[in-house]
Amino acid sequence: MIENLILLRFTSLHPASLRRVALLCLLAGAAQAQTAPPDSARLSQRRHRLAEVQVRAVGPERFAVGSTRLELDSATLAQYRGSNLADVLQARTPLALKYYGPGQLATIALRGTSAQHTAVLWNGLNIMLPTLGQNDFSLLTVGAGTSVAIQPGPAAALYGSGAVGGAVLLNSAPDWRPGLRGSVQADAGSFGLAGGSVEARTATPSVAVRVAASYREAQNNYSYLQQEARGTVRYTLQNAALRHQWSLSPDVAWRVGQAGELTAAAWLTDADREIQSGVGIAGTQARERDQSRRLTLGYRHVGARQQWTVRGAWFEDIINYRDGGAPSNSRVRTTQAQAEHTTALGARGSLRLGAEAQHFAAQVDGYGTVAIGENRAAAFALLRYDPRPALRLSANLRQAVLPAGLAPLTPTLGLEWDLLGAPDSAAQVLTLKASAARSYRAPTLNERYWLPGGNPELRPESGVGYEGGLRHRRAWGRRWALESELTAFRQDVDDWVQWLPGAGTGIWSPRNLRRVRSQGLEASTALRLRQGRYTGRMQAAYHYTDTRKTQGAAADSDPVGVQLAYVPLHQASLSTDQHWRAWLLSTTLVFTSYRYINASGVDFLPGTALLGATLGRSIAGPAGTSVLLLLQATNLLNQRYFSYPGRPAPPRALGASLRLSWR
Repeated sequence: MIENLILLRFTSLHPASLRRVALLCLLAGAAQAQTAPPDSARLSQRRHRLAEVQVRAVGPERFAVGSTRLELDSATLAQYRGSNLADVLQARTPLALKYYGPGQLATIALRGTSAQHTAVLWNGLNIMLPTLGQNDFSLLTVGAGTSVAIQPGPAAALYGSGAVGGAVLLNSAPDWRPGLRGSVQADAGSFGLAGGSVEARTATPSVAVRVAASYREAQNNYSYLQQEARGTVRYTLQNAALRHQWSLSPDVAWRVGQAGELTAAAWLTDADREIQSGVGIAGTQARERDQSRRLTLGYRHVGARQQWTVRGAWFEDIINYRDGGAPSNSRVRTTQAQAEHTTALGARGSLRLGAEAQHFAAQVDGYGTVAIGENRAAAFALLRYDPRPALRLSANLRQAVLPAGLAPLTPTLGLEWDLLGAPDSAAQVLTLKASAARSYRAPTLNERYWLPGGNPELRPESGVGYEGGLRHRRAWGRRWALESELTAFRQDVDDWVQWLPGAGTGIWSPRNLRRVRSQGLEASTALRLRQGRYTGRMQAAYHYTDTRKTQGAAADSDPVGVQLAYVPLHQASLSTDQHWRAWLLSTTLVFTSYRYINASGVDFLPGTALLGATLGRSIAGPAGTSVLLLLQATNLLNQRYFSYPGRPAPPRALGASLRLSWR
């Protein structure tokens, strides 16, 4: 979308300014970029003042031609500001999450792949935990960033290792609107939930600052029913409290001349939680403390026909687990460096060349007393070319170097062709889209170095995926807008890693044992209405995901042709958002079909249909202040279900938030 490419503000229309703007548009391809209805955050970004021109750099999504992209707009994120990313994705999308309970481990699997097949990037940097190769979405707070996007499907050429099933993109872009604005929020809810958050922004013509912080705790002492020989017995969940979870994320942007921008950002998190043992298991007092420190520094220069960016990062991830016996501790420090250069190819294309390097330093009890160090590097080339305004093409390539040698070469080809209308003018646009990509996942540190059982000879997993479909947009004046999309996909993942006990030793070890195929359909539609002071939106989505093992080694005893465990065949979501004067009302309904819990496809978790709602009222105050009261309810139908075997999910829960804002 054009807002992600260039934001322009004119103070005059003299010829020199026009020539400068025209050259910038060549780089961004603004004439061919597809536009979408702007949300409130994007509209506000257009109102600030600059000396002449403000430039937003070309993002990697410009080179993701033909791929599906889901975005959670600012209005949606505002309702979940005190929550974590798992909560908002579970309520607002038909994506598959494996949830161990509130405040417990939550992982995502895109298009039937595993949690290790989803790359998570923060401001363009991969923040996966190197030991596990995945992220706990219950530890990623919503308020730490300003935007959340999901790109399903293989995207290793753009995002590197792990983007086999897709990528989750978290960003915190600077806000250059002048003046001081912010908010303070307090939260309370069922089962001992309490917390709060604060956000403040300010900007001058040369500096923009944003600080966000949040705190949350919960007892999670809700009741559940258990079927026993004596009948149905009610119990109270034990050892499941979230003792505390806080997040602090300051970021600063400095303008350097008319074309440069220096940015610095931090994201500090700390969570102390009890680990519930599960129903029917002897109670334990297990606890885990997760701490992350993420620091980044970058510089971006955007010229008339080119831009270049350099950035560096330092991450530290600490996990301390204890369960009465000897503690298990893990500390991993990651150093990253990236450099990229983008140049315009005439009026119709752009080429980006770049390289990146990572260094991991791990001190993990499971690796013995020796600290482990590992280096990785990659080079990439991204090409976007639009032969005509209605035809957009991309060709991307990445080559990574791993300790065991070269990773699979990962090319990507994409196409978008407007069969009807033009995205920058017509009231109706019908677009054909298609892409083909290869992806890879590098072995994790645990898979390579765990003692006993680590396998330094593991090969990277390799995937090949295809997708194609149609996207339709229709507008009736300024009141009605309809956007629909249908996508069919298929991908095969080879050398899928499986942990198995060794013959005669019983020691578990990871091996490249199987080939898995995932295929399915994704359909979505969104209808928007604006009438006077009323704004309404309804979104519906459906995912059909068929994921099965198609081939395995002799040592892999799991059957061929059975739907993989914890991958639901059907998922659907329906949400509505209505704003009238100072009132808002949102509803969410998410359906998940049954899920097998073992490889044989015999035992399963029943399907669920979870209904939620949010009611809000805003009251204007003096001097640009306002108060917002939010009442939220989850699992309104009070459905009794298990989110994971032995992990009872919470019953109906209520929460309230009070937010004071100023500007």
